[in-house]
Amino acid sequence: MHIDLSRRITKLICAADNISPIALKSELLDLARHCQVVPGNRFLVNAVCGSLEGAVSAVFGPLAMLLVMTEPRRRQVYFAVLARLEADGAFEAPGLNEMARADLLTRLVMSRNEHLIAHAYGSCPTGFIRLIGRLGDCAQQAAIYTGLFTLLDRYSELAQPLLGVCQRRSLTDDLVELAQALPPTSLGIRAAARFETMEEYRSLMRPYEAITGESKLTNAHLLRIAEGEAPGNLLEGLYLDLPFPAPVLSCPDLTYVADGKALVHTSREFSNCVADYVAEALKGERQFYIWSAPKAPQVVFSINSEGPFGWYLSEAKLANNEKLPLRLRRELEEVLRTCGVRVEGSVERMMNSYRSNPNPYMVHEFFDFEEAA
Repeated sequence: MHIDLSRRITKLICAADNISPIALKSELLDLARHCQVVPGNRFLVNAVCGSLEGAVSAVFGPLAMLLVMTEPRRRQVYFAVLARLEADGAFEAPGLNEMARADLLTRLVMSRNEHLIAHAYGSCPTGFIRLIGRLGDCAQQAAIYTGLFTLLDRYSELAQPLLGVCQRRSLTDDLVELAQALPPTSLGIRAAARFETMEEYRSLMRPYEAITGESKLTNAHLLRIAEGEAPGNLLEGLYLDLPFPAPVLSCPDLTYVADGKALVHTSREFSNCVADYVAEALKGERQFYIWSAPKAPQVVFSINSEGPFGWYLSEAKLANNEKLPLRLRRELEEVLRTCGVRVEGSVERMMNSYRSNPNPYMVHEFFDFEEAA
């Protein structure tokens, strides 16, 4: 017995690559009788069935390992059926009776894929079975199966572009959710494939809506993403394209830096950090200019708004953050004085030495009062 079993194992290992799948399955199941194989394995069932484990247990019961050992694409059909039944409340109390359970289990084992889906959903859209077959080895959330069905049932033309995307990658729950969120067009599917996760899309749309006023990606922006532009790069470009408030200075030899892209370009050209101040420039708190005086190196400088006190010179540098020679600094200050800009710094800084420190006890009493209120 031991010798015969050893020979069978050796023969099976050597011939495994050439033996037919049906013969291999028969040999494996027969061999399992001699191994310490158990009919139930909660770890495997949980790992494969995930959030649909309850539905699997309600239908398969102690036979759940049948589903685990089923070929992955057929297994995904089972999951799609169970997802529909779960969404319809079939497993809520009192649940399936033994006759209904046996009938369903028999149908799952014996019926063709198309018939199973049509019986559970009412129809079987073209491409649905091929697509769920690309969902991998394990169950997805029930909403993924029902959501994909609804999408293809309404827009059957989306099956082909989705299948085209899945030639290069597996179908993921994120891609299904993205296909539902973006316009139901071939362009929408191509754009959806450019996002890694649904959360990436949600995160992008929050600033996108604030910047553009649009709650959905426009066709022009969908096309740019679909053609390969990274969504984050698109968003950054839209942000940097926003115009800064109108310039407060209009003098000869002054060039206003009018938007974020121009500010980034200036930062690179002068090798400084002015690109870090896009937000302040957009809010109108700071403006940037390039001064090109005759027979002198170009100067990039910024002026800051200080409420009722107007504007003041906050910084002026040559390329590579080099300081201005004294003569050039004085010439710039004279130009700015003529334009009504203070060159002595902020009023806040000038007032520092004239303001007494507040009584710390009074400050504490104020906050205590606020908390009590």
